[in-house]
Formats: sequence, structure tokens, C-alpha cells
Amino acid sequence: MKSRSIITPLNAPYIFLAPFVISFLVFLVYPILDMIRVSFLTSEGISSYTFVGLENYRRLLSDMHLKTAVLNSIGFTIGIIVVNVSLALFLAVLLNNKLTPLRNIFRSAIYIPALTSIVVAGIFFRLFFAESPETPLNRLLVFFGFEPKRWLFDSHLTGIVMLVITSTWRWLGLNILYFLSALQTISPELYDAAKVDGASSAQRFRHITLPGVQPILIFLVTTLTYGGLRMFGESYVLWQGRGAPPGDIGLTIVLYIYRSAFAYFDRGYASAMSCIMFIFLMIINFIFIKSFDIGGGEKK
Repeated sequence: MKSRSIITPLNAPYIFLAPFVISFLVFLVYPILDMIRVSFLTSEGISSYTFVGLENYRRLLSDMHLKTAVLNSIGFTIGIIVVNVSLALFLAVLLNNKLTPLRNIFRSAIYIPALTSIVVAGIFFRLFFAESPETPLNRLLVFFGFEPKRWLFDSHLTGIVMLVITSTWRWLGLNILYFLSALQTISPELYDAAKVDGASSAQRFRHITLPGVQPILIFLVTTLTYGGLRMFGESYVLWQGRGAPPGDIGLTIVLYIYRSAFAYFDRGYASAMSCIMFIFLMIINFIFIKSFDIGGGEKK
């Protein structure tokens, strides 16, 4: 007697989709719904909650720590977009040039920082930018006759600069590879024809290179925007281990959410911030889709 298989042409699609649907519901939909529910509560201890309505959302309007975190996150996001995109494109063009010496070695090594743990990278930069006069950066300042600086605690601007440097060091190589992959798709004949027509290097870059890497450019601006606004690891490693820095230097939105939820056990307020951030990111996503016509296909 032949055994009947539970997988039939009728139910096969549902069976194969079930693991994804279950994972999607458990690990994405349920946490979002629970976050919305908890945002209307306030914690009394670790596991006791009281319904407070919109009180957590009203607190957002007068929270100066949140205002500082938002400004820091926006400044960091703008910084990594400008630095990563411009520097990655410049180095990619340089490494794509056959006349660049040792370009194959550099093309192999640029991805190594992306493989480094954020904890290891953060500790290194925290020591590198420490306030001690014996750190490499301060010793360089003293050598040129300047006073040593407390880089991580000097001002919000220096804090953002430190975050941008740390994040750029870690992800610049990956962004260069993205641009290199786009440059490989541009036909060399276009550059040869432009040279014959008398186009300068700047004109070839503007009219051939930039249009050729435009899809990658849009992709990087989009991902760097999301990554900048939800940045957590660099800020946590550089400052959190040493206590809250003065004036909330280096405080980002996600770090403030984390601190509210796990340091102050104010899970309701952290959930309210998360809800607003979720809505804000959805708005940014909608703007990117409409502005760059992502997924719109070719226009007739």
C-alpha cells in the first residue's frame, strides 16, 4: 500500500511559505504590536504596568535629552552620507584606474575593517581619542605645539566627528566595493569616445561616471540614512561604558531608547520613542520611493 504524501500540488506553496510567515509574524509583527501596546503604559517595577494613555507621547515634546539625541543622530547621518559617499566614490575611481600602483592589494584589503567587531573597533577608537596626553592623537597635537584635547567630551561637534570617523573606518571599504562593482559595468569605449571628442577628466566624470554609478549612489544614500538614524553600536562602545557623557555628547536616538528601557526600566517611554521613530522611518522610506522612483520600473 502506497503512503500518501502530505505535500500535494494544492498545499505545497503554503507549506513552503509557512516558515517565513511564522517567522515574520513572531519576530516582526508581534514585537511591533507589543511595542505599540506598551507605549500606552508606564512601568512600576520590572513587570508591573499601568495604563497612562498618551502621557508617554506628551513627554516626548518636552524631553531635552531626546532633542539632543535627535540632533546628534541627524548630524551623524549627514556626516556619514557626505563623507562615505564622496570618499568612497573617489577611492573607487582611483582603484578602478589601471595606472594606480598596488591597486589589487588595496582592493583586497579594504574590506577587512567591515569584518572587525564593533566592540574591538570601538575600544580602539575610544583609546585613540582618549583625553590622556599620551594618546597618539594628543601626542601629535603636543608635537605641533597645541594643547591636548578631550575629544570624546569636548563638544557635540567633536562627538559627532568621532562617530563619523569610527563608522567611516568600519564601512568605507564596503561602500568602495559597491562603487567598484558599478564602475565595472561602464564600458571603457564611452571614455575613449569622450577623449576623442576632447572631453576633460571632469566632464567625463560628470557625464559618464556619475550616471553610471547613480543606482549605487541612491542605494548608499538610502542605506546610510537608515543606518545613521538607527546607529547604536559605535555610540554605545565609545561612551556608554564610561557613564553618561556631560551634555549628552554622543547620545543617539537608539542609544537613548536603550538607556530608557534597560537602564531606567522605563519601557513604556522607550516604546513611545520607538513608535515615533518607526513612523518617521516609514515617512523617509516613502519619500525615497517617490523621489527616486524605486521599484517603479521604466516610464513609458
